[in-house]
Amino acid sequence: MGSFTEAAKHFNVKQPTVTLAIKRLENSLQTKLVSRDHSQNFLKVTAPGKILYEHATKILNEVHLATVEIDNFSQEKIRFGLPPIIGNLYFPLIVPELNKNNLLQNLVVDESGSEQLTQDLLTGKIDIALLGSFTSIDNSRLAATQITARDFAIISSDKHWLSDVEKVSFSDLKDEKFITLDSKFIHRQVLEHYSNQAGFIPNIIFKTQSISILKRMVEQNSGIALLVGDAVALGDELKSTPLTDNFATKFNISIVTRKNYLLKNQEWELVTQLLKIKDKLHNE
Repeated sequence: MGSFTEAAKHFNVKQPTVTLAIKRLENSLQTKLVSRDHSQNFLKVTAPGKILYEHATKILNEVHLATVEIDNFSQEKIRFGLPPIIGNLYFPLIVPELNKNNLLQNLVVDESGSEQLTQDLLTGKIDIALLGSFTSIDNSRLAATQITARDFAIISSDKHWLSDVEKVSFSDLKDEKFITLDSKFIHRQVLEHYSNQAGFIPNIIFKTQSISILKRMVEQNSGIALLVGDAVALGDELKSTPLTDNFATKFNISIVTRKNYLLKNQEWELVTQLLKIKDKLHNE
């Protein structure tokens, strides 16, 4: 903060209004929130002022979320986050039931990656998400219910040497070229985790937001990729090779909402159907 004058201009009020507001806060809290250097006409936020700022920011965020949730509560639409991989591989398992229960037409879907969708949940852009993670979701502002965990694998062309092996250690891939999803997807974090554990920096030749582009490039033997093993479908000219490393992790799929978010009736029904994905996978 430079001066009271700058603050007043920023909020389009007169300078005495800002001065009086800060003075009232200081009197109420019985502490200095701003220190003044009259010789240089400069203001500095004190340690108590920084504490107040942090808590005020949280309060304003909660007020914003409350306003958004109240505005949306009377609407039938469900603001739902669905990452591309989960949307392609797992969500279709429950689409018939969603359609039968008249839920499908009420979904407003955000198809960003799990990392971006986490932020969208926190800011109130969406209310429910089906997220992927390679560790348990640990955020004090979110409530998560894990519904299944799937294995990661190395995806390669059926012309690649990996097509001739049943399993592989990640350390054996240090000389390979990698194609990966960008940082909006957890797969980039998983690749970094595996590489750190194996003791090498992967040679990433291409990053993309498109799973289709990634798979197409791997099919052409341009490189290999670390993906959830289910990404390889019948008809793909791809090989999915399991990893043998003891640091191997899982692709965890969880239903996530903001903590204390009040679900509407249709959202409860959506959650009920999402929980059935695990059973659907086991019955395949």
